[in-house]
Amino acid sequence: MHFQPPEALAYLADAAEREPYWAMLLGLHSTTRQSLASADEGRVLADMDRAEIDRAVIQGEYYRQHESCVAANNRALALHRRYPERFLVFATVQPADARALDEARRCAACGAVGIGELNPYAQGFTLDSPAFLRLAETCIDLDLPLLLHVNEPVGRYYPGKAVTPLAQYYALALRFPDLKIILAHWGGGLFFYELMPSVRQALRNVWYDTAASPLLYPTADIFAVALRCVHPRKILFGSDYPLPLYPRLSREPDFSAFLKEITALDIAPDIRDNILGRNSARLLGLMPSDEPPAPESPPNARPLPPPECPITARMSVAAIAAAWSSTRVVLEAYGIPWETVEVPFWEPLDQAAAARGIGPERLERLLADLNAAVQHESETP
Repeated sequence: MHFQPPEALAYLADAAEREPYWAMLLGLHSTTRQSLASADEGRVLADMDRAEIDRAVIQGEYYRQHESCVAANNRALALHRRYPERFLVFATVQPADARALDEARRCAACGAVGIGELNPYAQGFTLDSPAFLRLAETCIDLDLPLLLHVNEPVGRYYPGKAVTPLAQYYALALRFPDLKIILAHWGGGLFFYELMPSVRQALRNVWYDTAASPLLYPTADIFAVALRCVHPRKILFGSDYPLPLYPRLSREPDFSAFLKEITALDIAPDIRDNILGRNSARLLGLMPSDEPPAPESPPNARPLPPPECPITARMSVAAIAAAWSSTRVVLEAYGIPWETVEVPFWEPLDQAAAARGIGPERLERLLADLNAAVQHESETP
């Protein structure tokens, strides 16, 4: 859930120039208002009691400004201090800000149990940027799960539908097999690919939450499909409260309706209980895990290993560019993109070249130019 008391909405109304994405998302300065409602602590607690929810996990909003993140964290941590048995806190940070790591450590020391919700597109960072990678390493060091906003790459537009490709979340999981990653909104459908054994192994430390699910999928269908694709222990109940999940029926925030839909499904009671709380409790250390230890990472689990010189046609374009900065201008001269935000990390040079009309003879010249650039780079002090 999110904690959006009236003072948070008032802040955003005044900070639209500094937080344009959330101002857009909430429709604070337009005639069309997004349906995320306001709910103070009294309303949240009453709605939790009505739905028989023991504890809620507060997710921060994905703000662009460090100061906005700090203010949101302070609101959530204060609520946790007042009701430690009812609320857990994930801290939000702006990874691109130099103060993000200190803020993550501060919040962890104050009781935060994770980092999130972060949104690369809305916050203006990439999942392979040095600043974000440092944050991921900090989460591993602090043993904090990291929750990321994800959207399905197809279908209709709605406010907040981000464009970060699913392949980049997959690459993140490969890069950091020890990082506990939670992908919001069913991971944008990434869970489907866990039907492939190699992908299931790569995503073994990835969980998927159900936040806003009724706005996207029929409940019976999405649970039936997901439970065929992933282990039931990887699904976490999420609501996106105070976002009304059935806006045609009610514009009021509510936990109960979605919970009633889930409990009505033909799901084994132990699986249902895991999804509705025990999976999250195990992940956040509230109850012991009875899962066997995860298998060791396969030797090729981490992407972009430093290639060996000389460069060959079967090497990954992204790996070549990451290992030797001097090759980037060569790749650009041949019209081959190299940034991982544009290309899959796994695509080899020969396929990328062929897709751009580069035949065998020109590919040989490209390889010669790349290796010459590498040689010059190694000889330059």
